[in-house]
Amino acid sequence: MLKIGIIGAGHISESHLGAFQKMDNCEVKAISDLSEELAQKRATDYGVADVYTDYKELLADKEIDAVVIATPTFAHKPIVIDALNSGKHVLCEKPPALNAQEVKECEEAAKKSGKLLMYALVCRFRSQHLYLKKLIEAGKMGDFVSAECIRISRCGASQGWLSNREKGGGTLRDACIHEIDSALWFMGYPKPKTVVATESFVNSDLPDKMKLEGWKTYHKINCERNVESVIDGFVVLDNGVGLHVKAADILNIVDEDRTITLCGEKLGAKIAPDENYKMQLDLVEVADDAFVDSHPNLSSTSPFITMLEHFVDCVTNGTECLCRPEEAFTLMQVVDAMYESAKTGKPVIFE
Repeated sequence: MLKIGIIGAGHISESHLGAFQKMDNCEVKAISDLSEELAQKRATDYGVADVYTDYKELLADKEIDAVVIATPTFAHKPIVIDALNSGKHVLCEKPPALNAQEVKECEEAAKKSGKLLMYALVCRFRSQHLYLKKLIEAGKMGDFVSAECIRISRCGASQGWLSNREKGGGTLRDACIHEIDSALWFMGYPKPKTVVATESFVNSDLPDKMKLEGWKTYHKINCERNVESVIDGFVVLDNGVGLHVKAADILNIVDEDRTITLCGEKLGAKIAPDENYKMQLDLVEVADDAFVDSHPNLSSTSPFITMLEHFVDCVTNGTECLCRPEEAFTLMQVVDAMYESAKTGKPVIFE
């Protein structure tokens, strides 16, 4: 029975707690949060025995084998390193860290500790993603030709630290990171060669004008909104593919969207929400001199359960992890480069 500690009792912790409850080979033993009231509420709701307000006290519990870090992004790096140094395996929520350099420091700490460091890139564990990945690995896609990932909404309402870029907020880093990761993962994680991007902060005050309520932080961190309204980027990858990225939480767009599009020489694929905003996979391939469209009927198993089962399997059986720290480093390089190019107006070129 693997014993788990949860660090951070915000809204995302409930996804982990609910998934762990459905697994019979692990137990959440403790939860920690700066807010004792919130941590106690989660403990009561999900049957967790121990509650802490200092995560280091949780890490001192020798019965705990692994921890899930579900804190705000700006706190990821120090807690990841402390957890690894205390001998715990680590599953850290996305984004991996504030930037690529922080991810590199966490990766080095994992190597020194000999413990598993996995990032919770949960979209990889959707049935649509796993199905398409198998097709690609079987050679059904052929060489990649083009790729695009989009995550746009008309008017998001992020609050607290989520509205502050220095603390990890922003649709590109906090949300569209899922689509970027997925596109790169499908392609075998090619490295970026050149990145160019533009951004706008237009209508930043729109959520307040419309009195919208959105992501609420449980620890009332008052931050002036300084995240991008929209950022557009083009990433030239070392596999010869150009990846178009569009991320926005304030944009006068007719259709909101969360789409990953991949085009190969043999197969094209699109993962996008249907009319009920549930993700679906559509394929088109060339067969017998004709285009054949298909829409696989796939399982609706929670990707959180699939992801946590994989994490536990990696810890207990040494199974190779599907979310490697070196991939997270490349992912954050792309995000960092988009922000840098947008700020300077110049392309970022990797040697």
